Amino acid sequence: MKVYTLRSKKEGLTRLVVGGLHGREGAVTKRVLERFVRDGRPRSGTLVVVPSLCRGSEYVSTLSERYLETREGKALLGLLKHYRPDIYVEVHCYAEKAYKSLTSSARLDKRGVPKLVELEKGVLIGSSPPRLLSTGLFKLGITVEIPCKGRESDDTLLALLRVVRDQDTIDEILSQLEAIYPRQVREAIELYERYLDYLESKGIVSAPAHAPRGEGSRRL
Repeated sequence: MKVYTLRSKKEGLTRLVVGGLHGREGAVTKRVLERFVRDGRPRSGTLVVVPSLCRGSEYVSTLSERYLETREGKALLGLLKHYRPDIYVEVHCYAEKAYKSLTSSARLDKRGVPKLVELEKGVLIGSSPPRLLSTGLFKLGITVEIPCKGRESDDTLLALLRVVRDQDTIDEILSQLEAIYPRQVREAIELYERYLDYLESKGIVSAPAHAPRGEGSRRL
């Protein structure tokens, strides 16, 4: 597991970007995230990038109760506990046949998580898995999925990650993303806020473990 740490001389947010969390998707995320590392340092704070958490492993869904017990899941928890990031972004890739299920409105009923929202060129965005949200180890959690085949989505993913890297506050990150993708990001935020209410009602996430919703504290 290669970990890149890029620091600014100016104090600021800690951002953790992790790709290739299970199966063989690391071959795809590694290509794009290593390009992102070469792109430059943050203007403030710290950027930590793990292009591929694993090079190849048994596929265990990050939504599964078992995931955090796997070698990859334990490594991810170790990273989160060590860096305590303000912003955590996990990057996956998906097969073409999975697109419909990932973006289906029925995903909450079937998988227990909201649907992902497409920004453009097959890049999907949504919230972090519930078990990670329940840890309280980060303030803003984002899941991104890109197609496993082709490279048409690479530039869109890089543009999204540059927003995360270059803005100085969480609210600025969300505002900038919303300026670029107004409908999509508003939908993703609304889905997350409803999802947080659902998790709180189930006792999976307790309200005190998370910052109050509102300006500067919205999360996907």
